[in-house]
Amino acid sequence: MLAIFLSGIIVSGVVYYNILLGNAENEVNTQANLLISTVDAIRKYNAERVTPLLEKQSEEKMLIEAIPSVAMVKVFDIFTNAIQDKYGEYRYRNAMINPTNIKDKADENEIKIIEKLSQQYKPKGKNIAEGYLTMNGENKRYFYTARPIIIEKSQTSCLSCHTSLETSPQSLQALYKQGVYTGNNGFGWELDKVIGTKIIYVPADKVDKITKQNFLIILGTFMAIFAISISLVNLWLKQHIVRPLNQITQVAEAVSLGDMDANFENEYKDEIGRLADAFRRVKTTLEISIKRPRS
Repeated sequence: MLAIFLSGIIVSGVVYYNILLGNAENEVNTQANLLISTVDAIRKYNAERVTPLLEKQSEEKMLIEAIPSVAMVKVFDIFTNAIQDKYGEYRYRNAMINPTNIKDKADENEIKIIEKLSQQYKPKGKNIAEGYLTMNGENKRYFYTARPIIIEKSQTSCLSCHTSLETSPQSLQALYKQGVYTGNNGFGWELDKVIGTKIIYVPADKVDKITKQNFLIILGTFMAIFAISISLVNLWLKQHIVRPLNQITQVAEAVSLGDMDANFENEYKDEIGRLADAFRRVKTTLEISIKRPRS
């Protein structure tokens, strides 16, 4: 019984752990997508409402704070710092194939994610990539959730800054002349083409922690239910199987020693009851045989 119990616990534990790991990934993925949607809404608001108002003011000087992607990162940092206990370990990146700021250059892993998003991209689809990776320069695994960065027809104003240096605003050209930005970085972007990814990294330890917490709760509940069930079954066996068999055994031993008055009450109508009736008939036959005169 103990071996069956332990085997059941081990097998169930492995199955439940894998299920809970998937649930934890879905939970983190949902949170990450919510954050991406939030900062994406800020980017859209910034691009559609704020930037047009600042165009005249930024003809001579590029206002970095007015750039939608910069606003996204800043707002994300403010948000995660405000809710440090829950989102403090979350990291957000605009990983681009050819960014204006070299710090946003996609690394080898992020290039693969961008290629994956590009291959599976469907207009108005979910277009989400997720998985695990080890970031360059860090001996630490992360769970990531990524969405594509793509310039849609409603965002053609972005191309005014990212088609070529010659056609970009004078204020942006000034930054290249000053060496703030270099080379052909940030140009050559195309309409309706995946040019990067909005990606959130969460330490894999956080996913494992959520999984283990839920696993311990479910495993504890399962073990408690299983232990109670075993106890109830054991109690039933003692009451309806072991006790009647012990009574029959005691009477059988007494009869074997010559005590033909030994008897017991048969209160059962199951197999134990039929066994008791059969033993009583054997005892009666034995009594008759003993009392019968020998010829």
